[in-house]
Amino acid sequence: MNLRTITSSHARSPRHAFHRPPIAGRRPALYLAVAAAGALMVNVVGTAEPSAHADPQLQSVSVAQELGISAADRSASAASAEQIAPLEQLAASRSTRDAERTAAARAQTAADKAELAARAAAAKAAKVAAQKAAAAAAAKKAAAAAAAKKAAAAAAAKTAAAARPSGSFQDYALNKIGSGQFSCLENLWGKESGWNPNAQNPSSTAYGIPQLLDSTWGGTGIAKTSDGYRQIDAGLVYIQNAYGSPCAAWGHSQSTGWY
Repeated sequence: MNLRTITSSHARSPRHAFHRPPIAGRRPALYLAVAAAGALMVNVVGTAEPSAHADPQLQSVSVAQELGISAADRSASAASAEQIAPLEQLAASRSTRDAERTAAARAQTAADKAELAARAAAAKAAKVAAQKAAAAAAAKKAAAAAAAKKAAAAAAAKTAAAARPSGSFQDYALNKIGSGQFSCLENLWGKESGWNPNAQNPSSTAYGIPQLLDSTWGGTGIAKTSDGYRQIDAGLVYIQNAYGSPCAAWGHSQSTGWY
């Protein structure tokens, strides 16, 4: 039994014919390839037989028909290929868009970070500038205050110099108490210190023209000083409080040796 007989027998026997309907989900392109290969094989086998032995009832059977692939299926496969191409293009386009969006997002993130860094640097620079400005203002204010204090001190010194008495200590005292009491005062302080503002008693704290003790200075309201004019002011206050007048103080000194 040769291959042609088997093929012819299959062609005549309905029981062995492959008339199965196409199975859903199979790939028509694959079926077409298998059908083409099968058809080529059948043609080769058929041409190998001598023409004298050809069976008049042998019919050419397509492998695509045996597999149940119709012309409509082949057309559908071609149509599917045509439909797949736009989908592939769409997928490629979507992939490109996704890549572009990813790149854009990364670029935006980098830009945001750069902007934040720039803002932070600007804020830091502004803070440093404000601190420098505040320090400069404080220094300027301190310099102005020091200048004002110096000017006030100079003005006070000038005023004090203008008000400072001039002339001898005796003239200053005379102007303070008048001529009626001056002779007594001149004798009293001439005896105590010789009108020397630097006179110091060696056995006590008596000092200056009026020879006031340290405890006596406090009662005059004038601090102990080497200024002869201020010593006269303090001495006159002491005499007024203790004796009432220079002549009364001089009388006490004459009777006791001190006043």
